Amino acid sequence: MSKIYNLYLDYKSKDNTYLYLFKCGNFYIFIGDDCDYICRVTTLKKIKFTNDVYKCGFPLNSLDTYLSIFKEIGLNIKVIDELNDDNVLVNRIKNIDLNNTTGIEALNILKELKELI
Repeated sequence: MSKIYNLYLDYKSKDNTYLYLFKCGNFYIFIGDDCDYICRVTTLKKIKFTNDVYKCGFPLNSLDTYLSIFKEIGLNIKVIDELNDDNVLVNRIKNIDLNNTTGIEALNILKELKELI
């Protein structure tokens, strides 16, 4: 899976009360279940992101307009501007419960962290 999708899953596992909007090149995009929901409540259209995951979005210069629309309809949006932000890595590491992590889980966590770097 892509770096953005793995990051999306990480954010959703920590707090699924938000819809996560990722900066991706010249666009902001929603992916996964967030994309499905946004497409039901707005005019944004979904397209394939990977073989199994869809995305929808808009150009960077439309952010303020869309944030106003999302606020008006009562959506909790969290904008993720930096995918390689060191804070993402630090927060992911801080949230690892070493006392309740198996060896296999630890290897999977290391794999995820490597993909974020």
